[in-house]
Amino acid sequence: MVPNVYATALQNGQYKVTGVVKDQIGESVIGASILEKGAGNGVVTDMDGKFSLSVQPNATLVISFIGYASQEFVINRNNMSLNVVLKEDTELLDEVVVVGYGVQKKENLTGSVASVNFKDVASMPVANTANMLQGRLPGVMLTGNGAQAGHDNPEIRVRGIGTLNNSNPMVLIDGIESSVSQISQLPSEDIESVSVLKDAASASIYGVRAANGVILVTTKRGAEQKPSISYSGSVALQQATVLPDYVNSYEWAKMYNECHPSTAYTDDMLKKLKDGSDPDHFANTDWVDEMFRTASMHQHHLSVSGGSKDVHYMISTQYFNQEGILRNTANQRFNFRSNLDAKLGIVKFGLNLSGSRQNIDEPNTSVTGEGLMRYLTWFTRPTVPAKYSNGNYGYIDGNPNISQSVAKNPLFALNNGYKDNKHYRFDGNFFGEVDLMKGLKFRSSLAYKYYMNDITTFNPREMARYNAEGEEIAPAGTQNSLSDYHYLSTSYTNENIMTYANNIGLHEFNVLLGHSIQESRWDSNTSGKQGFPTDNIFELDGGSQNDSASGSAEEVALQSFFGRINYNYGGRYLFEMNVRRDGSSRMSKENRYATFPSFSGAWLISNEKFMENVKFLNSLKLRASWGKLGNQEIGNYAYVSTLSSQGSYYFGDSKYVGMKTSKIANENIQWETTTITDFGFDASFWQGKISVVFDWYDKTTSDILLRLPMPNIFLGSLYAPYQNAGKVRNRGWEFTANYFDRKGDWSWEAGLSLAGVKNEILEMGGVESISNNSINREGDAIGSYYGWKAVGIYRTEADLNRVNGKGNPIKQNGQTPQLGDIMYEDFNNDGDITDADRQIIGNPFPKLQYSFNLGFSYKNWNVTTFWQGIAGLERFNWDETTISNGGNKTSRWLDRWSAENPNGSMPRLGGEINNRYSSFWLTDGKYLRLKNLEIGYNFEKKAWLGKLGVQNLRVYVAGTNLLTFTSLDDYDPEKQSGDLRNDVHPNTRTYSFGVNVKF
Repeated sequence: MVPNVYATALQNGQYKVTGVVKDQIGESVIGASILEKGAGNGVVTDMDGKFSLSVQPNATLVISFIGYASQEFVINRNNMSLNVVLKEDTELLDEVVVVGYGVQKKENLTGSVASVNFKDVASMPVANTANMLQGRLPGVMLTGNGAQAGHDNPEIRVRGIGTLNNSNPMVLIDGIESSVSQISQLPSEDIESVSVLKDAASASIYGVRAANGVILVTTKRGAEQKPSISYSGSVALQQATVLPDYVNSYEWAKMYNECHPSTAYTDDMLKKLKDGSDPDHFANTDWVDEMFRTASMHQHHLSVSGGSKDVHYMISTQYFNQEGILRNTANQRFNFRSNLDAKLGIVKFGLNLSGSRQNIDEPNTSVTGEGLMRYLTWFTRPTVPAKYSNGNYGYIDGNPNISQSVAKNPLFALNNGYKDNKHYRFDGNFFGEVDLMKGLKFRSSLAYKYYMNDITTFNPREMARYNAEGEEIAPAGTQNSLSDYHYLSTSYTNENIMTYANNIGLHEFNVLLGHSIQESRWDSNTSGKQGFPTDNIFELDGGSQNDSASGSAEEVALQSFFGRINYNYGGRYLFEMNVRRDGSSRMSKENRYATFPSFSGAWLISNEKFMENVKFLNSLKLRASWGKLGNQEIGNYAYVSTLSSQGSYYFGDSKYVGMKTSKIANENIQWETTTITDFGFDASFWQGKISVVFDWYDKTTSDILLRLPMPNIFLGSLYAPYQNAGKVRNRGWEFTANYFDRKGDWSWEAGLSLAGVKNEILEMGGVESISNNSINREGDAIGSYYGWKAVGIYRTEADLNRVNGKGNPIKQNGQTPQLGDIMYEDFNNDGDITDADRQIIGNPFPKLQYSFNLGFSYKNWNVTTFWQGIAGLERFNWDETTISNGGNKTSRWLDRWSAENPNGSMPRLGGEINNRYSSFWLTDGKYLRLKNLEIGYNFEKKAWLGKLGVQNLRVYVAGTNLLTFTSLDDYDPEKQSGDLRNDVHPNTRTYSFGVNVKF
């Protein structure tokens, strides 16, 4: 800032000081504090950054503003005009950190808390706000699950996966429990900051909900200033980050011939595929290009904030519209938010209201799983046209020997039927706070949450299929159907909190006591009918056949008592103790309540007298913590026997549907409990230009609920009961370093974040849990890849004669291998490759995650880059080798084994044994990605802007996912481990132009 100060002597001996406060690029600063030191006399700057204040001779004037280092100067007759530059203070920008039920100065934290100031990321062009957190919080792993419009919901894990059940972190928005999906829908412009409580010391105040970490989102509020209107808008283009590079139809047909010589494409057919002379029968269809597009996205956000001394307000609204990169998909959303604060004497009131309406356009056919993405990889072939020249959808090509019964046309699926998917959300929170006496405050709040999802799905009659000549090859269907799905979730939370703060000499105390009750209910019902007279009626009353209806409801309640004590001695020795006692309806009465304590301490070494002469060190703090957390995300009725309407009973000649027990209860189950030990340090050097944070932790979750095998003679057809039998440990470390400096018109910054973790199952009741190609087993990581270990390809006759350790020829599933087959390890040394030879072949979760940012500014220009990556994991990239259903083939198959290419990198086509899950299909999953690039320009306040009422104007261009360095071809490496067949919707790359205007 550059304050211009002028002092004029008054008749009463005082000076009238006037001036204007600006920032470094010449913008007026509204609300800067102007104080006469020691006199309690002061004002704040107006809309133009101007002020006027009368002070005593030789008074010291203090000018300050949040995020900048304050400046002091003396006013006298010989100092009539001052030019003072107030530099940005990077330490002050994040000095206050949001923690459980309050805020703390960063220097006073004893636990492990990571935070993001959303001012730094708000311009990222993303459809999902949660994606802005990726890579910016050490120890917090965010994994995308595809970017389908409206269904872009990433997975978030804090310090690894700590349980075999629900590992989602707890999310609170302005203190009210929410979900990751709600972060996704929040406008980034409404968010002030995000904090993540990673260790037990910081998270135990939330007890049974905190075992997987706690994410605290704080939205913006008003301040004492004149009304300020802000607008931000952006327009973006989206593309898939990477799409499969499929071979053309000629190459594909040659591959098919290798698998199925009896129904092969003839030489004449191959010629037509190559020259394109008969596109109706021998096409060259790029199904990727037919299904995906470059799509637009735009958002507009408007807010008004301000207030008087006693009333502050912030009101905002946003409109968001996204075309999906998959054709016929889209996402439209409208958000509003109102945060109001008022003060009446010793009483403060607040009211937060927010809501959204979202409409998702999507096809009837699922996109992921066995849906459209599976169609693309397994059930289409490039020899078939997307549409024939007669306008009908293509299903067959000109080879009459191939059965087309399994062929699918994804374009037809994208355009067929009707689906209306709407989401409605409303959150309200009223709170009041009273100052009972000096340092003693009482706060009570009541929050209500409402969420509703309505989905109407109409499936028309199956259309008849035709060939290129217009002849019917499959008749039309005779039945259509409609289903209505309704889901409603409501909850309320009441919290009552007493806080007390006091200083006695060098001793500083802060005490918090609280009580909370929370109730939630979920209702869902589905109804359906068939037999609609036309395919244009989307109401149930239009159907005449096969009525159906189903519904369910669940309730859960939680009561909690909690407390915290903070002690600070002389700014050097810090201690904190938290305790929470929770009682949940998810447990039996005997085990309903549990207590979760934590203890933490810190030593601010840099504040010791013996450190005064260490000039290069600004601060150094050592931290240690220990505590216990709980996990109540175990299902709502795990401890009771449940009934299902499945049994049939006869009374006389009449048959009735009855109720029967569906599972055996275990009333002795207890909480899953997570114990975390953490050691760390925080340091800053050279006037805060460099800052460093390091943590090491040991996180162990015990009493994990499992269903252990039991004899069928005891269970019959019932599910086994849950038992507290599992134990999982995550050990890891986190390191963050940041650098910031400026010189003249230049400033620059850099940051680095590293985090490593090792996951291990310690106990599973002595059993193994195998699901497809993953295994949970004592001594190994959760979800480890489980399959055959590939040791090469049979390339020569000598390879075919290989033997095991006993000298026996090795067969594969009882068959003699052929040249070009994948060679597997005989793990059990019995001479035959069977399921008994499966072993752990890979790790699905990264052992290392990292990120770094680089940026600089010059005058009004700024450039920022953010890079993110992971390492130490594998991803499945499996591909069928038999072409049994058709299926496109990627270009890697051009280098397959053959007699002419014995050193090919891929196995031969047609070998069933090569389809088995094995390490051959595992690819190193590490990657480095340019997550965000932004170039912006801030316009100085000029006359033409002032005439328009514009206080500040900034324009920028930005992009996300612009570059990726990876060894994985054809598919995005940023995906969840469960995607084995590349069935997930692609991620997106975006290019955007945006503007921020403040009036």
